[in-house]
Amino acid sequence: MSFTLTLLGTADSKGVPRFWCACEVCEEARTTGLNRRTRTALLLRGAGQTVLLDAGSDLHSQLARLGSPLLPDAALISHAHNDHLLGLADLLDYVKYEARPLPIWAPPDVIPHIAGRFAYAFRSAAPVTALPEDGLELAGHRVRLFPVPHGANGQSYAYSLTRSGFRAAVVTDAIDIPPATVRAELTDLDLLILGTSFVDESGPQRPTGRSVYDIREALDLPWARAARRVILTHLSHDVDVREVKLPPGWACAGDGQTVALA
Repeated sequence: MSFTLTLLGTADSKGVPRFWCACEVCEEARTTGLNRRTRTALLLRGAGQTVLLDAGSDLHSQLARLGSPLLPDAALISHAHNDHLLGLADLLDYVKYEARPLPIWAPPDVIPHIAGRFAYAFRSAAPVTALPEDGLELAGHRVRLFPVPHGANGQSYAYSLTRSGFRAAVVTDAIDIPPATVRAELTDLDLLILGTSFVDESGPQRPTGRSVYDIREALDLPWARAARRVILTHLSHDVDVREVKLPPGWACAGDGQTVALA
């Protein structure tokens, strides 16, 4: 039985190219497209199921460009920021007009924010269910969400994907993760999908209000270095995949990339 994770979107919240920007990376993204990236969404496949992890703003085009029609068997939302959530509108419309059930889960404290964004969908039965703390068995994995600090943006959640002999984490929006969380969730990883929006935000021009690791920090994280494979995602227009130098076992993500979970 095969298990895969497809990274539908690998950009930060603004996408690449940023529509107003003429920097070198954005200009390259408009031409050869090596740096063209859309907002966060992933497909977990296995055991006869396809599960959507997050539904970013570009979900419609991400699903529409697949080789055949696809409706996920279930969807999970990690937090209520637009670049992880706005694509939910397409799924909610499908459920309404096609009258086909689609289980959708989110952490209990995230659901009110989703309801505020999509009040029309919550007028009768709520379309989003609270994800149990111990997660659910989906696509051949135990899928859980655990809280992580999101810096100036408060709190986010990260995905834990486990099955017998395999352990992965998808941590797109986090910074300064405390040791207790590392010990509980981020050790002995076969695969780490880690958000790193910029190459290096240190130095005298270090911005305030940071919310995601940069690549320099990621390379210094002992728990990231200990993972057997690391894929960097949530990449802004500061990251040129043609130039980033990474150690063996590390790589920058690309839209549409499918990773074997083995």
